[in-house]
Parts: sequence; C-alpha cells; structure tokens
Amino acid sequence: MHTTWFLEGAAAGGTGLMIAIEKLPFRVGREPSCELPVAAKDISRLHACLERDGIDGLKVTDLGSTNGSFVNRNRLPQHGSAVLKDGDILHFGTTEFRLKSTTEAQHSLLPDDDDTVNRTVMFDRNAALPEHFALQEREFLDMLKLNLVTVALQPIVDFNTRELRAYEVLGRGKHPALPQAPIRLLEMAAMLGKEVELSTAFRLAAAKAAAAMQTPVKLFMNTHPLEMFTEGLYASLRHIQTIAPNMSLVLEVHETAVAEIDKMKVMAKRLTDMGIQFAYDDFGAGQSRLNEMAEVTPHVVKFDMALIRDIDKASTNKQQMISQLVRLVLSIGSIPLAEGVETEAEAAFCRSIGFQLCQGYLTGRPQLVP
Repeated sequence: MHTTWFLEGAAAGGTGLMIAIEKLPFRVGREPSCELPVAAKDISRLHACLERDGIDGLKVTDLGSTNGSFVNRNRLPQHGSAVLKDGDILHFGTTEFRLKSTTEAQHSLLPDDDDTVNRTVMFDRNAALPEHFALQEREFLDMLKLNLVTVALQPIVDFNTRELRAYEVLGRGKHPALPQAPIRLLEMAAMLGKEVELSTAFRLAAAKAAAAMQTPVKLFMNTHPLEMFTEGLYASLRHIQTIAPNMSLVLEVHETAVAEIDKMKVMAKRLTDMGIQFAYDDFGAGQSRLNEMAEVTPHVVKFDMALIRDIDKASTNKQQMISQLVRLVLSIGSIPLAEGVETEAEAAFCRSIGFQLCQGYLTGRPQLVP
C-alpha cells in the first residue's frame, strides 16, 4: 500500500496539528510559495526540503539555512541530507515537528479537519530547541507493550540486628534501545503522558519477581502522583496481589498526596481492607507534613537521605531536630526508617536516636532481578 507522510506539530497553546506531505519535493521556509510556509524569524526563505527516497521513503535536505535543520536534535550540515523514518523529530530552526507515516487504509480513518492543514508553529528565535516530542517514542511504547521492564531490590533491614525485613522496589528498563535508569524513563513517560503506565509496569515486574521467590517477602512499592486515589491504582494493586500471594505490600505515598487529608483517610481504609500498609516517602525533603501525619498515621515514615547523610558530623541543632522528629514518629505508632545510610558512623547515630529500619549502601545495594 502507498505510504502517506505527515508532519505533526504542536501549536503555541498546546493544540496539535497535522500537515499532510501531499506533494514532493516539499519545501519548508519563509517564502509563501513553499509547500510549508513558516512565518518565523529563524526560518530561512528556503530552509529545507523533503524529497522521496526510494519507493516510499523520505529524506530531508538542508537548503543552506542560517539556523539549521535538525533530525532527532542532530544538526545537518548546510546542504546535507538525512534519510528519515516514522517518528523522527525534525526542527527547522526552532520550529518542531514529528514525522508520521500511514498507509492508505489508515489514512482513510484520519479525521478530515481542514483547520489542521498549513498551520505553523512560531517560536522565539533565541529559544533552545523545543522538546514537545520524545525521541524513541516507538521504542518506549514497545517497552510498555512487551513488558520490557524489570526491577532492582534494595534490602531494608532491622537497625539493631541487620536482619532483612523487606525490599524497596526500584524500577529499571530492559529495552535494548532505551536507558535503564528509572529517572530517564520517567522523563520520557512524562513527555508521552505515560507516567501511570510506567509506574504500573514496574509494580507488575516486582510482583512477578516476588512470585518467583515463593517464600514470603515484603516489598515497598512506589506510586506516581498522577495515580494517587484513582480506581486504576487499586485495580493494579489487586492484580499484583493475585500474581504473588506470598507478597506483602507497603505502598510508598508521594509527598504531594499526603496533604489531601480527606482522600488519604479514604485510601488508608481501602488499603487496610486489602491488607496493604503504606509509608510516607522522603520525609523531610520538602514539607514535613506533621499535621497530616497525625491525622492519617502511616505504618512507616521514610526519612529522606538528605537528612541522614553525614548526620554523625552534623551540627547539634540538626541532630536534635532529627532526634525529635524520630521520637514524634514513634509516639504516633509509626516506624521510622532511615534512607541512604552509607557509613557505620551514620548507622550508630541513627540507632542511638531510635530509628528502627535502615536502607542504604551500608546494608545492601540494589540487586537487579534477572
């Protein structure tokens, strides 16, 4: 079937636009006679040209532009060309598009919206390249579809005995074309609006790892702010419980959710009914949420590593403050956990002020699940 190509853009207000490449060569530039006239100061009169490559392929050639033509944020030499593929990100100056392809059958299903044709995107000429579109979008979506994620498990131990009490689940990617680090994957997910799907995928991978252990195991699992208090979150938790009945869960609640006391009360009740505990994560990194903690008491309070790092060398005022916070946590019936413990000196001080659980490189690095 014949392939039709489109340039997908993002207008200033966030509105999407789709421009059919109906005639080749397809010139881009300020010149009104261009197939895609772009009224932007950093676009040359004749900036770039899209041409056929082979039977159904496409290539782009820079026409000697002043501010450059870019493919996947790599600048072409002046008058240089590059072969294109579906999903490539194109910049003409700082005007951004994503190349999309479709067959004749798919094309007939697209909406007939004349308003989306020949609309252009305008940016300040001094701006950096915009990033409305994520590179490697197709690979990212394949990763989610094929469950190409795994997890690393970091031990959480008893501070006094060093006996294993649980693991924290740390997501990792395993698509060969994508980064493994969760922070990079979360950045891509945010650009694609797939944060909840990625968070769910990590929990599913953890449940499968727990099921393979067969023996009872306790896992601390993270949540994304966008999925808090949603029915989708509860459904995903029920699902992973069926996959790994040997697994007990502690759900780590993001700080932004803690402030919504009424919703937190409902969530606490529902989690209790499901046999799931919850923890307040990164305590002390932002607002300490003392009032909310008293209103909706968590099972565990995880003190942020920024408070723990070099605590044995900290000022007396800081040490006293953390000691008082630990006593407060204990007084409401929660378990204080110190994150990021790396030295025996840090561990000794944390034990002395009442921390009960320890997580950090001192007692165990994250271990990747095969």
